[in-house]
Amino acid sequence: MAISHVQLEVLAQLKDLLPAVPKMLSLGYPDILATAEQIDTTCGKDFANSLIRRDDSDEIIAWHGLTGKLDFIADSLNFFSALNIDCHTIDITASRGNERIIDLNEPLPQDLLASFDLVFDPGTLEHCFNIGQASINAAACLKVNGFICHFSPLSMFNHGFFNLNPTFFFNFYHQNGFKIVLMKGCAGPILEQKYFDLPDTERFEGVPNDASVVAVA
Repeated sequence: MAISHVQLEVLAQLKDLLPAVPKMLSLGYPDILATAEQIDTTCGKDFANSLIRRDDSDEIIAWHGLTGKLDFIADSLNFFSALNIDCHTIDITASRGNERIIDLNEPLPQDLLASFDLVFDPGTLEHCFNIGQASINAAACLKVNGFICHFSPLSMFNHGFFNLNPTFFFNFYHQNGFKIVLMKGCAGPILEQKYFDLPDTERFEGVPNDASVVAVA
């Protein structure tokens, strides 16, 4: 799971709509895959220099296929703390060492329900075979007036179990009392991603390979 500069921009825009110190749940530990320049552009001058750098940065960079393209990986919990965001992470395994072990294929523990101002899915939903339950779980973690952000595969073949159409998010959230506030496509190398337009429910063609759908509700 990872956060690109495009995802950081979405989070920065939402932060102004959230409480002063919002409580955030990340579905999977979100490796921050952005250059220092991209981080500073979104978060403020010299922000990147203030961050704690993970000792296993080289290993994580190599795992994402970005050797030679990134200098470091920031500790994500420190990153969000510096933005005054109280970030909690859950995952099926503790790949980065501080995740709470939760299986999204099963109903959630009660203490996670209606507890978060922001739920962030950096690419987890498609890895849950029981995707209906996982979607219900993610939405159920939100407080009233909270926001949920999905960055899910649209045309990433054999990446996880599913590619997700815009209508998946449009219909699920509208039929459960939410409002869609952003629906876009996103494509390109992770350090150079750019948006493109997507219809909510109409048929469409010509999507680039390895594209994602960005949905905020």
